[in-house]
Amino acid sequence: MSEFPVVVSDSSWHAVTVGGRRLRLRVKRDAALGGRPYLWPSVGEYPLYDDFLYHVMLEDEPRNKIFRDAILAQAPDASVLEVGCGPDLLWSLHAAECGARSVRAIESIPDSAVRATELARKKPQYDIEVLPGEATTVDVPERAEVCVAELVGSIGGAEGIAAVLDDVRERLLTPGAAVIPAVVGTTAAVVCAEELLEGEFAVDVDFADYVAEVLASAGGPFDLRMCLGNVDRSALRSTEGPVEDLRLEEGVARFPSVRLEITSPGPVDGLLLWLTMRCTPEGPLLDSLETVTNWLPVYVPFDAPGPLEAAPGDVIELDCAVQPAADGLHPEYTFTGALTRADGSRVPLSARSPYAGGPFRASPLHRALFAEEA
Repeated sequence: MSEFPVVVSDSSWHAVTVGGRRLRLRVKRDAALGGRPYLWPSVGEYPLYDDFLYHVMLEDEPRNKIFRDAILAQAPDASVLEVGCGPDLLWSLHAAECGARSVRAIESIPDSAVRATELARKKPQYDIEVLPGEATTVDVPERAEVCVAELVGSIGGAEGIAAVLDDVRERLLTPGAAVIPAVVGTTAAVVCAEELLEGEFAVDVDFADYVAEVLASAGGPFDLRMCLGNVDRSALRSTEGPVEDLRLEEGVARFPSVRLEITSPGPVDGLLLWLTMRCTPEGPLLDSLETVTNWLPVYVPFDAPGPLEAAPGDVIELDCAVQPAADGLHPEYTFTGALTRADGSRVPLSARSPYAGGPFRASPLHRALFAEEA
């Protein structure tokens, strides 16, 4: 096991109160300065969208281009339903501009729904109807032939797109309706976050409020998902493989087992999970580890006291299991298996990425990030 120490020289503590519990969150300034890897809470699942996050998505051109192209190909003369339109009606407006026969947009966040409704009124030439509420409870007078649903997480299915579209497909879409995106997946590889972060597990002070809001939305402290920004394939210590494959037009979800071969010697302490997506079945692939986009890879720490030494010839084999959270929509991911060394010895491994609840401060990452006040 690595003796790589956790250093805290440039960090300080930020007070957080959640559910009556007083916590301290380790923070630092300019965590991402100079292109360094940094930690960011995964927020889209809850959702906690504000003007800053909406702006980040509006400026995400790799994401925007593949959605625009897919809508242009499928929206003309069709009835279109957008699920999760946000305040800007980005895809509903584009569908209308492309010649959709009718456009309806569902938005669950009340403030965003109000703003979307006001925007639709300013565009009477497009006759876009905004429907406030959850997609699983809203009714529409006409089934749609095209559905745009950007309920896509940094772990592809983390925002509950599979469960939501199972319901939407049954109630709100015509048989064989096109779904954009058509294919959402998640790929995994092994990393050492402790090494990438130079031993300093801390959140940029400007992100601290998002961490608090995630914990509050989840109902209390738990080991929340953390993304790793400013990383690419050079961070990987292994080969890569798929662990989630959602075929959204067909309503098929697969969670393959994965075999990861260690490719470079050194410590490993968890999985890096990242989004792969096609907006049409044969369309271009967006790979969030290859492309700068708002979907940051997620770091899932192993259930181990610290990093494990690994070397070429070692293999990690993991089964991926997915269960719905208590709300019945958002998935929780569990990985179980082992590291098999070149000499045949085995080290059991497991990792978990919950939506809410469960252990708090169970991993080295979360123990370094949080402390409870006495």
